[in-house]
Amino acid sequence: MALTWKWSDSGEALHVSLAAGTLTLSFAGHTNLSFDGEGRLVGAWYEGMTYRRALDNRILHKWIETANGSRRGRRFLNPDERRQIVDRSYAHARRALNGFLSGRLILADAAAAGEEVIVPWLEAIAAWNFEALEADADRFRRVYKPISILPPDQYLSLVLQATEGCSYNECSFCTFYRDRPFRIKQTEEFASHVDAVRAFMGRGVFLRKSIFLADANAIVIRQSSLLPLLDIVNETWSIGGNSRGAKLDTVAFTEPEEAWTPSGINAFVSAPDALHKDVDDLRELAARNVRTLYVGLESGHDPLREFLRKPGSAQDVLAAVQAIKQAGLQVGLIFMVGVGGEVYREAHFTDTVELIERMPLDRGDLVYASPFVPAVDSPYLDDMQRAGYSSLSESEIDAEERRFRAWLLPWLKRREVRMSRYDIREFVY
Repeated sequence: MALTWKWSDSGEALHVSLAAGTLTLSFAGHTNLSFDGEGRLVGAWYEGMTYRRALDNRILHKWIETANGSRRGRRFLNPDERRQIVDRSYAHARRALNGFLSGRLILADAAAAGEEVIVPWLEAIAAWNFEALEADADRFRRVYKPISILPPDQYLSLVLQATEGCSYNECSFCTFYRDRPFRIKQTEEFASHVDAVRAFMGRGVFLRKSIFLADANAIVIRQSSLLPLLDIVNETWSIGGNSRGAKLDTVAFTEPEEAWTPSGINAFVSAPDALHKDVDDLRELAARNVRTLYVGLESGHDPLREFLRKPGSAQDVLAAVQAIKQAGLQVGLIFMVGVGGEVYREAHFTDTVELIERMPLDRGDLVYASPFVPAVDSPYLDDMQRAGYSSLSESEIDAEERRFRAWLLPWLKRREVRMSRYDIREFVY
């Protein structure tokens, strides 16, 4: 639903849309605000500046640096800046609510109806402020361990942490899970976690489109323990219907949260972990609505994989992808661009392209090119320094990404496989 009202005093337009589980307010094109079904701020746009709010109440500020070749800039706001954006956004929303309640907003199309849907959304939004969002963030941290990373097409998934941390956790380039030991949740604990997630999300769940079974490699769980966890998910939600839930112009206030119908269950898996399951095991996952497994290839060049302390070989990744596809699942394949610096540049490119072109990828699969961004405390940087290797500059990494795309896109397009950028600096949950 998308409708336009005008302020009776100024004639300024207020565009209101309700789609994909969010209410979006657009004030004459200079300010856009989005809120979930609970009234939490999701995102804001002010005169070319984009702000994306996470459930832990961090806010990522993004902009385009036109003076620097249209390169994207980004940073997380400090607490004072976060408060300013939150206060400003909710003040705009309250102004819209007051406009409806006072009759100062006039519907452009007199034959249309919408206030009976929009006003309850705005009343829920008006109940929030910065302190309430901070308290909500504390609730979030009691329900979840930090959600460190997701694939870009899963940023709007509902995360369920069947495991905490990473069972390997020794890749030199990855620091996402160094803050927690690896742990598998038992059936009863996972069921309680699912209940806690549902209670926390509330009507905000309609913003989510699928389920992501976290953390780093939940598929490592032995089959006899993993299947009951998947059964809990399937018993909680009807999976496989409309990925955006019920009718979206009324869903947030007329449908119970149980009406949400996620499109499927997805997860990360390392190649060695995937190979610990046979094709029949993987088919059992597919039968329980697992849709896509995301595999970190990183590189098809084995010496570089060894330098990165990445478990398994390039051939293992190929075998894992073959098994996943044979089981009827989709693949999200991730490789890094620029990793290993100049010394590995050509071999990484050649072997990675060659390996991908041997994979049985087809429609529904994804290939992600991820520009390499090392954490300042990653062992990778120490390894590079000890080896005397030079890193690629940001512009050189951009050039490498263009080279990968130019080579791979014709092959991928023939197979109807999508290729996208995976910038880990863009992630918030």
